[in-house]
Order: sequence, then structure tokens, then C-alpha cells
Amino acid sequence: MTTRKPISWFITEKGRKFSFAIVTGAGIALSCARFMPQTLFLEKYKDFVHYYKDGERVGIPRELSSRYDKCLEILKLTDTHRKLIQPFSVFGFDLFHAGSTSSKFGVAIGIPVNFAYNSVDDIKKDSIQVNQKNINWESELGKKLANALILPDKVQEFAICREILMANNNKVVFESCYPFMSIFFVYNLCQYLNKRLNLYAAHPLVRSTMYTIVGLFGVGTYFLMKDLTEVHYETDVDKQLCELGPEYVENGVIFYEKLLQRNQALRELMGSEGERKYTKMGNENYGIRQPRIALIHRKQFFELQLKEKALPEEQDSLEE
Repeated sequence: MTTRKPISWFITEKGRKFSFAIVTGAGIALSCARFMPQTLFLEKYKDFVHYYKDGERVGIPRELSSRYDKCLEILKLTDTHRKLIQPFSVFGFDLFHAGSTSSKFGVAIGIPVNFAYNSVDDIKKDSIQVNQKNINWESELGKKLANALILPDKVQEFAICREILMANNNKVVFESCYPFMSIFFVYNLCQYLNKRLNLYAAHPLVRSTMYTIVGLFGVGTYFLMKDLTEVHYETDVDKQLCELGPEYVENGVIFYEKLLQRNQALRELMGSEGERKYTKMGNENYGIRQPRIALIHRKQFFELQLKEKALPEEQDSLEE
């Protein structure tokens, strides 16, 4: 009898009010945890992913800064948006973006160190390790990785434009609302089922089972909304990049091919961890989720656009 008293208290009026307060607080806290690093704590977030050398922040080389300014010109952003977007040197070899142009706190665009490489000789090979092990750069895998890290200037422009466009939307707002929405959906559905099926009179184990099932459904709903939002904006950004001209379509093919080659090399160099992280094609492994569009699919999209743009030109040449 004493073991059921604490559980039974939650179905009383006071217990339900307490549960509602906990659910509300948890929903707000999770939404803030998603929203704050992208807005109020954007500078702290940027400090966390910034590239440091000897304890000091590494700045962006003048060439990259000029290339970034050129990307702003290419995208024809307004002066207001240009002031909101700030580039910085990010740790690792992946581009980074945080924040939103719809927020007064602005946007941080992280440019990796390999964008400063003009040739394989520029790679600081002694400072690059995989799983804390040195890389044999003379091996086939080492050469493949080195080649994948070198991006032509025009391909870098494509990549920087892509990151800017990914932050030039309201994605942060939507994704920050999803935790709160999911938690309240689960809470209200559980309340409805308890009343509809009279589960308050049933054994606590029955309600616990129902809470577990509905909770898992709520978690799945959250990840589904989040993943669909990311995929939607990635698709939209790729279409916008194609509209910049045939040159950017070609650069898109090269950029994603480089990413796939890099991941393929890392898959072999990282051993079993690499096999879990990357597929043989170079895509990222996510299990049953699809948080982003597969790299191979994004490459194929640009290849298809390239073929479609080439067909009218061939027809025109035949008519002449």
C-alpha cells in the first residue's frame, strides 16, 4: 500500500497540476536549449567551435575574407543581412553555420582551415591526425585525403554561399519550437487516453506502458519534424545555388565529390569507427534517421541539373 501512494498522488488534482508545471517547464527548457546557442549565446557557441592555435584564436586569411565578401555580392544580400553575417575560422574541415538572419543576434559562418590550402604542399601534415594517429600521406589513402582537402577557389565560393543561404531563413525558429510542441503533444495525448479509456482506475503499470509508447511516438515525431525541416531547407538551398548559373552547378558536383572522397578515405583510415560513421560511397551513416540529404544524392542532383542545362545548348548547336 505504501509503495503506491507516491504514484497515486500524481492522479490527484494537485498531482496533475504539478505534472502540468513540470511538462511546461521541460518544454520551455528544451526549446531554450535549442534556441539560445543560436541567438543569445551565439558568441559563446562560436568560441566553442572556433579554431585555436597555441591558445589563440586563428583569424581568416585575407584571401578567404575577400572570397567571403565576393559571396555576399554574388548572393545580392541586403546591407542589413550583410552586417548580421560574420565569418570565422572553425575547427575541423567542415563548414559551419549558426544563427539566423531573422535574428538580431546575427549569423556565424565557420570556414575551415583547408580553405586556405592552394595545393597539397600547403597541408600542414604533421598537425593532422586521424584517431590520434599520424597519416601516411604517401599512401594511396593519404593522397586521396589530401586531394579531397584541396578545393578550387570557385568551389570554395559555392560552399561558402551554401552555408550563408542555410542561415538565411527561419529554420532556427521552427526547430526551437519542435521540442515544446512534441512534449505538449505527448502530454495532451496521454491525458486524453487516460480519460477516454479510464486508465486512472487501471493499474499503474498500464498507464506506465501507455506513457512509454506515447513518449516514444513523441520522440519520433520530434526527430521527424526536425529532419524534414533540415531536408526541406537543404533542397531549397541547392535549388537557389543552381539559379546562380551553370558554373555553380559544376562547382556543386565537384564540391560534393570532394566530400565523398574525403569520407571514403576517412572510413578506411578510422577502421571500425569509420565503418560505423561512413558508408562505402562516402555518405554519413545515420541509422533509421535522415537528418540531412545524403551527399551522393546532392551530388546527383547537381549532375542532373548539369545535364538538363547541357541539352538545350546541344539542341541550339544542332539547329545552327
